[in-house]
Amino acid sequence: MHTVHEIVEEAKLLPVPERRRLLHAIEDSLAKDEEQEAVSVPPGGRYARLLALAGTMHSDHTDVSGDKYKHLAEIYADNHETRR
Repeated sequence: MHTVHEIVEEAKLLPVPERRRLLHAIEDSLAKDEEQEAVSVPPGGRYARLLALAGTMHSDHTDVSGDKYKHLAEIYADNHETRR
């Protein structure tokens, strides 16, 4: 794998027309990346749409906190037989 320094040194050895082509290709690539990033990031940040959905979903399944009294009643119920 080449480092950036090695790539720059090799680019310096290119003839002037080839260096200009390389420079234009790099500039075009960077411009396309910037355009794509500007389009793909919605206003408000990358997670704005996800945060807007927070709390909007519903599930038919309950969790322990929804059924806490039922569970607590089972735990605290005196189901033990007393010995005499």
